[in-house]
Amino acid sequence: MAGNHGDSVEREQLILRYLTRKLDTGEAEEFESHYLECRDCYEELRATELLIYALGQIVVDRAAANDVAIVRFAHRTELTKASLDLRALFETVRLQNESKVLIDLANVSRIDSAGLGMLMNCYCHAVKNRGALKLLNPNAQVKKVLNITNIDSVLPAHEDERSAVESFRQSGT
Repeated sequence: MAGNHGDSVEREQLILRYLTRKLDTGEAEEFESHYLECRDCYEELRATELLIYALGQIVVDRAAANDVAIVRFAHRTELTKASLDLRALFETVRLQNESKVLIDLANVSRIDSAGLGMLMNCYCHAVKNRGALKLLNPNAQVKKVLNITNIDSVLPAHEDERSAVESFRQSGT
């Protein structure tokens, strides 16, 4: 599977399956180990990713419960420096001028400093607009990163959507 340099159609199908999160964990790891080290493949991957993003594939869904915006990632994602999902999160929260935001992290498998920075950026935006930002359903790995960085002391995480939405009313935000 790795690079599949010989057949361009198979390579494009593999890239599409990777970008739409349709590879199993082993396939994704094999794909990443090759594509992140092979410059030609990496450039092709990024170009395809940018094209999909530009064509408007839904990355982030937004719903509302009372006056709380609930932001969900439409597919499995990583909030990392290389992720276009960070920009989609920015656009959903900052450009929509949300002040009470609940970010559902159920589909977030990994987060790095860029992802943490974006969460804090969205938090500062919400507070500046007299609101609040809270998290929903972080997995064990994401919880660990939030805890190690002490961000969990600023951004409360909830396991239940109803109680998370209710917490905005209880805190007066």
